[in-house]
Amino acid sequence: MPKHKRSFNVSLQAKYLFIKQINSPSDVRCDKCRTELRVSHSGAGDIEQLLKSEKHKNANRAAALSFSMLTFFNKSKAPISKDLDIAATEGV
Repeated sequence: MPKHKRSFNVSLQAKYLFIKQINSPSDVRCDKCRTELRVSHSGAGDIEQLLKSEKHKNANRAAALSFSMLTFFNKSKAPISKDLDIAATEGV
């Protein structure tokens, strides 16, 4: 048993932006893989162990791919001149 319980602090929050504190100061959740863990035992070591897990690696890959797909399909809100020409032709 450790002498002191570790908690999720400001320095860990700055280093691991995808980790958020949930219930208690030592309970955290990864936003990428949705894994809940406690950092009371090893602190940053617990998070580093999570980063090495297959679940986190797969979620990280999926997040990277979905981001590129969202930007691919993201359409501009402002109409372009071609859209305006079509609307004028249709009499809209």
